[in-house]
Amino acid sequence: MKRFLILLLAALFLLPAYALADGGYIAQMGKDLVIGPGEVLDGDAVAIMGSVIVNGKVSGDAVAVMGDVVVNGTVEGDATAVGGRVVIDKNGRVLGKTNQVGIAGGIGEMMRNPGMRGFYWNPGIMVRPFRPRTTVFNFVRFLGTLALGALAIALFPNSVRTAAQAVDKDTGNKLLKGFLIMLLTPVVALLLVFTLIGIPLIPAVIILVVAAGFFGYLAISVFLGRKLNVHLRINTNLFTEYLLGALALWLVQLVPYVGGIVSLVVFILSLGITLETRFGTKQA
Repeated sequence: MKRFLILLLAALFLLPAYALADGGYIAQMGKDLVIGPGEVLDGDAVAIMGSVIVNGKVSGDAVAVMGDVVVNGTVEGDATAVGGRVVIDKNGRVLGKTNQVGIAGGIGEMMRNPGMRGFYWNPGIMVRPFRPRTTVFNFVRFLGTLALGALAIALFPNSVRTAAQAVDKDTGNKLLKGFLIMLLTPVVALLLVFTLIGIPLIPAVIILVVAAGFFGYLAISVFLGRKLNVHLRINTNLFTEYLLGALALWLVQLVPYVGGIVSLVVFILSLGITLETRFGTKQA
């Protein structure tokens, strides 16, 4: 069983880096799928957490999950974007239907990059040059996240408290489970793409994963804030602990190199915490 798990992890880890071809389609995970000028794909073009860019010809469908479908050439089938847009150039043609499945709040973009409040790993988050305008925008976004977290704590204080108590219990197991969730999500999305009833379910899957990550982030923030409050000795309550922990995490995420790694680890651990505690309804 352990050997099988290792092989599964290795396969899933390598999967995003390569296009998968199986006669009737080409699927790309974690990056854009580009059909170059003059190229002809005899089948479907599918990108998970990336865009499909058609500069040539696709004889089947063009589908992007958490990305855009950009048609500068010809798509003989349908063009479908889940959590993105279908963009047709003036010289582009889609002979089938054009479908867009929206996901509120930019969740599709969030899922592509955990370091920027999203999902898929991007080395570009490791070094972020200082730009005043970007820093102000990040701070405003942090305030929005802080407010949303405070609302969630006000609505579900006991659940957040239960999850926070589980943060430092069997952390390695939680990281492993969170890592598996992160890697399996695009695989599940890919499988849903190829079923007739599956595409409408993809936004629900994405929202569930993002909600799990955010809930785990609340638990980690409260846990860190509680540890900090031991030394600061500020008035002890759930909101104070959350504020201290969230502020500490945000400041760490601003540090080049370290911030990118911490963001990824926090997201993975968040998924594991939420899974183990069932959104704070079960003691870990």
